[in-house]
Amino acid sequence: MVEIDKTFKEKLIDFTFYCRERQFILGPQDTREAFEIASRGYGLDRKVFQYSLKAIFCRRKEHFDRFDEMFDRFWSRYYEENLEERKKVIKQLRKESETDTLIFMGAKFNKPRKEKEEQEARQTRGANESLRLRFTDFSKVDVVDRERLEELAEELFHQMSMRFKRRLESANRGTIDVRKTIRHSLSTGGLMLDLAHKKKKKEKRKVVFLLDVSGSMDTYSYYLLRYVMVLRKYFKTLEFFTFSTHLTHVTPMLRAHNEQEVLRQVGRNVQSWSSGTKIGECLVEFLNTYGNKFLSQKHIVVILSDGLETGNVTQLKEAVGTIRRKCKTLIWLNPLKGMKDYQPIQKGIVNVMPHLDAFESAHNLDSLLKLEKLLMNV
Repeated sequence: MVEIDKTFKEKLIDFTFYCRERQFILGPQDTREAFEIASRGYGLDRKVFQYSLKAIFCRRKEHFDRFDEMFDRFWSRYYEENLEERKKVIKQLRKESETDTLIFMGAKFNKPRKEKEEQEARQTRGANESLRLRFTDFSKVDVVDRERLEELAEELFHQMSMRFKRRLESANRGTIDVRKTIRHSLSTGGLMLDLAHKKKKKEKRKVVFLLDVSGSMDTYSYYLLRYVMVLRKYFKTLEFFTFSTHLTHVTPMLRAHNEQEVLRQVGRNVQSWSSGTKIGECLVEFLNTYGNKFLSQKHIVVILSDGLETGNVTQLKEAVGTIRRKCKTLIWLNPLKGMKDYQPIQKGIVNVMPHLDAFESAHNLDSLLKLEKLLMNV
């Protein structure tokens, strides 16, 4: 997160790096235009500045979809400062703009050597911190690191969504369309530079997520919820349920466009969050109410739970067996598996293991990202 004592110019430079790290395509000209907007005083009005940078920085739909949230996250602290202080910064920036040269994508930036070294040191520390947080158990993240972890999750989940998109496009590419290839070559004097492909009529996967939100799963559930929000547009249907002592159908709440609004709706409507655990009863309720509609041989079912059943274990075993017979693939994610020397000896887990196609961990960002391959290869 940006330090409060940085100047406006440094904040804008850092914001450009921040966007580039998240797959925004920005060059020297984009940065000059951003500084020109700031030097004209548009930075004094938060909305005007936000929309101006959005027009410059965003070239793809996914950029437009993410920019507002990124801007709010990065600039919120700065805009809480006194308006008069911002005016002074903008005035000073106007004086400096004529003599400063910028560095982006190979262009030169006149910074003192010490300042360059400090920035390189910060970037190195940032990379090490990101690697550490990626492999840190969600339950062991302290308050200081939580904000940085959420930023890292947002970045890594977005990169994963881009990989999903490319894989789906590649999977839908069939044999070469000779007629269309020849027709396209006419504009290049007969040179077949671009091969046209026929599209396969390949149906998108259908997936059902069942998320344990009991007290022992509280921290893990929050990150899987964000994970599911990223995945939902890459499946033909994605149904999402939470359970603890009661089952809740969460899918209608995912239709809100803003991620924060989704989280607010889930917080208001999932009444059993952080309560007890009756996995078997909730899975039976899922089968009785939604089984005929959301289970078929085209469905992947993912259950995330530590398996600490407080209800009837036999009921849990029978429910999981029924789900497995009705779906194509059943995956169980257990955060406890990521702990050292873990053994699946809990009664709930022992009874469901014979029915599972995959039993994986889900205790940190790295383990959630590995689920990507599991879902795509099914």
